Amino acid sequence: MKKQCNNTLGFTLIETVVALAVLSIGILTINIMQTGTVRGNFRASQITTASAWAGDRMERINSLDYDDNFLTDQNGDGTSQDIDKNGLDDDGVDTISNFGLDETANADYTISSPENRLTLHYNVAVDHPLENMKTIRLIVVRDADRQQLVFDYFKADQM
Repeated sequence: MKKQCNNTLGFTLIETVVALAVLSIGILTINIMQTGTVRGNFRASQITTASAWAGDRMERINSLDYDDNFLTDQNGDGTSQDIDKNGLDDDGVDTISNFGLDETANADYTISSPENRLTLHYNVAVDHPLENMKTIRLIVVRDADRQQLVFDYFKADQM
């Protein structure tokens, strides 16, 4: 008579393959999440760098006198455009109330960062939103992918 071996200890090959597949999917998912986190942190670092640089530039601009040459509307697209004093841009070119502040191609002033990774465009609108007040819009553009950060500041004339 033959003895029948009924060994139920251990794992079968199928169970081992299934366990490895589940483990592999888990590791890949963690890897994808980690990669996304690193990308997000890098982007946040770039935004922080751009914001800090723009803040530094804005501090320098804010320290200028109201009548300083660097606070003039160089191309005239943001000055005297609210003829009827209703708060809307009356330039006749568009129906957008931007007072020439959205320009990057024809900005009043353009500055490059020391590393040449960022470009700051700033535009000045005179007597906007009120008389004897200037609106200064800083547009920071990351040169690699043209992403923009926009900051608005107001400077009142000290009478």
